[in-house]
Amino acid sequence: MRAVRLSVVTAAATAAAVAAVTGCTEKSDASSDDHVVEVTATDSKCEVSKKEFPAGHVQLDVTNKGSKVTEVYLLFPDDRIVTERENIGPGTRQKVTAEVKAGAYRIACKPGMKGQGIRQDVTVTGGGTAAKRDPRLDAAVAAYRQYAQEQADATLPKAKVFADAVKAGDIEGAKKAYATSRIGW
Repeated sequence: MRAVRLSVVTAAATAAAVAAVTGCTEKSDASSDDHVVEVTATDSKCEVSKKEFPAGHVQLDVTNKGSKVTEVYLLFPDDRIVTERENIGPGTRQKVTAEVKAGAYRIACKPGMKGQGIRQDVTVTGGGTAAKRDPRLDAAVAAYRQYAQEQADATLPKAKVFADAVKAGDIEGAKKAYATSRIGW
């Protein structure tokens, strides 16, 4: 029982640390008009207010004027996701901010959250300023990554015991292994 309590306490402490340092980050420069791209999504269109904007932090200000829930993505030309916002309901607005370097990108709206979406090519110009990394955030992420790995390392062998018992038809063995196979998560 102590391991369960310790895991919960560790998870709560890590979440609190991440929340605390997140409040300390710098505000982005995306609120300037140069860095705001208005995206109007409908069931058949994805309109962007500008096809060219400067590098740095960019804010997509998305309005869904369609009848379906939509998603909006900022993509590299090879379809890797730079940033995304999902579950934008009809008649609602959402904002998403990303840091982008000069180059070619695509903005995609996915009405009904299906398929490849309706795409608009956009160009990011200039060198732009890269966001400064906060070492406290890096430390919080590293601590959480270590915690998650430790939990996985401790849980997976116990889950295997449970799964092996189920596969073998050993119901009593599976019952005995079930609770301990869930300790980390």
